[in-house]
Amino acid sequence: MTQSTVTPRLLTKSQAATYCGLSVSTFGAVCPVRPIALGEGVRMHRYDVRDVDVWIESFKSGEPAGKSALRAALDRLSSPTELDDRHVKVLRFMRDHPECETAAEIPGAGEATLAMLVGKSMVRELTKDAKGKRRFTLTKEGTAEMRKIEAWELESRRR
Repeated sequence: MTQSTVTPRLLTKSQAATYCGLSVSTFGAVCPVRPIALGEGVRMHRYDVRDVDVWIESFKSGEPAGKSALRAALDRLSSPTELDDRHVKVLRFMRDHPECETAAEIPGAGEATLAMLVGKSMVRELTKDAKGKRRFTLTKEGTAEMRKIEAWELESRRR
């Protein structure tokens, strides 16, 4: 009986780092590719080999290697928000998990991040919860911004 080997398309952070020939810490510091959240928690994040390959190819094409596809997308969008990857991750999580309303429940969302998003009208502060923690919700502007970002991401994948 012959055993075939299946090469996974989605990789853990450790596998993606090995694929690139980098340590996990170096990969995390230099790779702008965003992992895909297959479920809740970092353990469910996976890196698409095709996205990693595009990043590696960018070194050969003369594009700025440290510039993420999402950052490039935001640069081309007419949005005045100038959100970085972390802010987009927070908005995406808030949209996908509307039941999570406090900074402690939203990965990467500290009080300063949420305050900045409130200032940009992407997030609105609600009343405090029973424990006195500030609660937040995504606004129409935040939802519209996510639609623009995702439309650009979809279009860039088609190319």
